[in-house]
Formats: sequence, structure tokens, C-alpha cells
Amino acid sequence: MVNRRRVLASSASLAAAGVAGCLGGESDPADDSGSSGPNDENGDSGGQSYEVCLEPGGCHTFDAVPESFFVIPGSQEDMAMSLGLQPEAHAYPHRKPYKFYDQLPGVDIDLDDTLQYGEGESARNYDKEIFYEVDPDVILADPRMLQNYSSWSDADMKEIEQNVAPYLGSYIRFDYEGEQPYYTLYELFEKVTEIFQRQDQYEAWIDLRDDFMAEIEANLPPEDERPTAAVFWRGIDADAGLFQPAPISEKRNDVRSFRDLGIEDAFADRDIEGDVGYETLLEIDPDYLAALNLSSMTGEEWHSQVVEPLEDHSTARTLSAVQDGNVVRASGQFMGPVTHLFSTEALAKQVYPDRFGEWPGDSADIPEDEQLFDRERMADIVDGNL
Repeated sequence: MVNRRRVLASSASLAAAGVAGCLGGESDPADDSGSSGPNDENGDSGGQSYEVCLEPGGCHTFDAVPESFFVIPGSQEDMAMSLGLQPEAHAYPHRKPYKFYDQLPGVDIDLDDTLQYGEGESARNYDKEIFYEVDPDVILADPRMLQNYSSWSDADMKEIEQNVAPYLGSYIRFDYEGEQPYYTLYELFEKVTEIFQRQDQYEAWIDLRDDFMAEIEANLPPEDERPTAAVFWRGIDADAGLFQPAPISEKRNDVRSFRDLGIEDAFADRDIEGDVGYETLLEIDPDYLAALNLSSMTGEEWHSQVVEPLEDHSTARTLSAVQDGNVVRASGQFMGPVTHLFSTEALAKQVYPDRFGEWPGDSADIPEDEQLFDRERMADIVDGNL
């Protein structure tokens, strides 16, 4: 079988429906290591090969800029879409925060023809034929996570890498089997822009991010006045009574918005392993209860499915956060550049309304003069109008 890597520059590859069409807080120093090759303009390698190195998969040399990609659940889908690119295949779209793109003027996403794969809520156990069917130029997936989700053997992994496309992805949501993420959000994003030769857009994104964070940091309260939050990464189910912590103090991407806003980790002084129950929460009694990964919900859905059950629960309603109306949400699992800014803006308004304006329940309902970043500017960057 022909090695897919050797034909990236072929006329068949260049004629393919590429990159599935176009979309119409912390310090992240640029890391120039692990990539080489010219970039004449966005999406153009100048006809020369270039190398991208990304842990844990290693290095790959491209003879032409990839035109299509396959992505597994994680932050790299939002990273690619932040560059105006759409995947050929994805999993559980109903959980993704695509609604943020709908709020960008002139940006048009159409995922109707995007292949949906995987079984069940966690999109596991998919077979290799999907990859041959999609035939992507690059697979934006940490090979460890791909093997975990797919249940493939080592031989299966090698077969797809050799016959379909290279694995160039890295898991940054939180640690993987005790090993910390290799990259921060924007370090990994820089690698993604190198893959697609979109470095100019990366620089524009960094400028927008820096301006946004400068405004945030200038208006935060003094450190000794900042609240504590107990953050949970699989939502908050009042009746279940068991919650999975996402400690703010750990090196993990999904709680980035909380660190950006200087929110204190309610679990910082505790050795937490596994779930926590109401007993622990009552002892800690954090200022805020927070859930990740519920950003696909509307404001009404969030209130009826999460907040009201807590208010009605005999134990949950005794928590200070519930009594004070301090049950909040942010994006986490799928956080790339677009989601990062929307998530942090939403959380800033929920936690510090006197400093950043009232939270109306959904980002789409924030009045234009109360938005914390310029939607038009973001849309231009996504569309490559620099």
C-alpha cells in the first residue's frame, strides 16, 4: 500500500477537499525548537519541505502543507478551527462549544458533511477503516490517547501511521497516567500553526490574547480578595453526590480560565484522590462551585439541569456557594484559542460582575459594549484577514 506521507504533494492530494473547508493568563513563550522550513504566507510552504516535531509522537517532514486532518476529542480541533480550518471527522459534536463560532461575524462553519465517529458518550472503539475512508493528510491526535480511545494494538497504530498519516498531537487537558502535559495551550497551538503553515495567524492570535489578558489583569481584585472555587471536570450532579475535582493549581489546560482570573483552588491544601462527596465540600465550603465542559448548554439549560437541582437538594443547598448563587461554569475539555477567550470572559463576568459586567447567562447575550474582546477582530483572525 502506498505510504500516505510520500504522496502529500501529489495532484490528487492537492485537489482533495482540503482541511475540510474554511471558516468564512499564563505566560506562553514562543518555542522555535522542533520546526524548520520557510513560510512565505499563511498556508504556503513556498514549495519546500518543512519539519514539525511534537511530543510524544516525534518529528515529521511535510512535502506540502496538509489539506485535510482527522481529530480526536481534545483542544486541537479548536486550535485548527481558530485558523479557519475544519476537520474531516470528529466525535460527539453535541458536546463541543461550536456556538462560539456562531457569534463571530462573517465566520461560517458547516459541519453537516463532517464524518461523526465513535461509540457512546466517550466516542470509543472505532476501527481503522474510518481513517482509510477519511484519508487525512495529518492526524491531530496524541498517539497515546488515540490508542486509548480506539483500543488498537501497537501494530494497528503503526499501520495507520505508515499507510494513512502521521500522528501530530499532544494531550494537554491534564496529566496522562501521572505524566504532566508537554505543552501549554499556546505552545501546542504554535505547533499546530506550524503544521498548517499559519504562523501569521498565530502571531495575530497572540496579540489578541495579550490585549485581552492585559485588560483582565488590570481589573482583577487584589490577591487577598480573590475567591476560592471547587472545580469539577465531569459536571455537577446534585443527586449523585460524588464529584470529580479539577484542581486549579495543577498543570492542566481545562482550568486555565480560573488561573487567568486568579481564582484560588479550594483543594490546594488537601490531598485529593478520586471523587469527593458532600462531606468534603461542606468542610471546604468554597466560595464557588464550578463545572467544566458544559459550555454547549444554553443559559436556561444550565440553570434547570445544574443550578436548580443543587438548590433543591437537602445537602447541596447548605453550601455557601449554592446559597449565594455562586454556581458557575467554564469551558475546559475542548479549549483552544477561540474557546479560551470566550470561556475566560464568561467566567470573569460570573465571578467578578462588578469589575467585568453582569453575566446574562450566555455569551451570545452579552451587549456589544460589555464584551471583553473584539468579536470582529477575532473573526478576521479566524478568516485569515490580517
